[in-house]
Amino acid sequence: MEDRADHATMDFGRLFRGERFRFDFGIRPADRDWFRLDANAPSFLLERRQQLAEQPDRHLPWSPSADPVFEELLGLFGGTPGIRVPGGAREQAIALAGLWEPDFVLMRREDGAFRMVGACVCDPSWWDPGSKLGKPIEEIHAPVPTLNATLGDRIRTFLERLPVGVTLVRENWGLAAVPDRNLHPALDRPRLGPGSRVSTTWLRVEHQAFRALPSTGGVAFVIRLTVHPLSEVLRDPGVARAVRGQLDSMPPEIARYKGLDGIDPGFWDGVL
Repeated sequence: MEDRADHATMDFGRLFRGERFRFDFGIRPADRDWFRLDANAPSFLLERRQQLAEQPDRHLPWSPSADPVFEELLGLFGGTPGIRVPGGAREQAIALAGLWEPDFVLMRREDGAFRMVGACVCDPSWWDPGSKLGKPIEEIHAPVPTLNATLGDRIRTFLERLPVGVTLVRENWGLAAVPDRNLHPALDRPRLGPGSRVSTTWLRVEHQAFRALPSTGGVAFVIRLTVHPLSEVLRDPGVARAVRGQLDSMPPEIARYKGLDGIDPGFWDGVL
């Protein structure tokens, strides 16, 4: 569900730059410390702990190659009390996920390609983390129409040249018919369709961070999700025009992938 502080500080104008759709990498230095535990932990961390207890294989795919990468990730937290528990790296990852707000994906260079070697993803946006384990980044992105063609080389070069000691960030967005954080395909959550309206639609923003883990040659890809009522986002007329422009200009194959192809003109009734 939405956090009011997140909504108040979110720059929706930057998120929806321009009035035509395009894949935008939009990378920039982070303005906050991502690798810390918040004193006021959000309530949904309890839900994360339950998900990991009931469906660990669904939300925490893991390979032995992830163990040293995760140990290096833990090192970014310094000596934070309570972050270590008995057991191996996977048990440590489950413990961290119950204390730390973002999801995380661990990548490592193997056989000349960056591959996903482990992850903890409790808030997926209609993707199955387990199906991506061991795959190179290009294959992970393959289902996204035109993404590899437009940004594939840039993403690969970015990962290869990721500077050490800094965190770089970007955002990605999508729309949903429900405010639920966990949209794993196995849950079969409702999707947007002909009857959908702005008043019953939610904006999902993935605040993404990248951090090089130089000792292992790994990369931590971190995803912090916020969910916002679309009707509130569109109260700004400039943002409303940009959102409609991007949806109207989105190529049909990308709209199908994002689950937006069922939206009809009545979606905008009372807004634009």
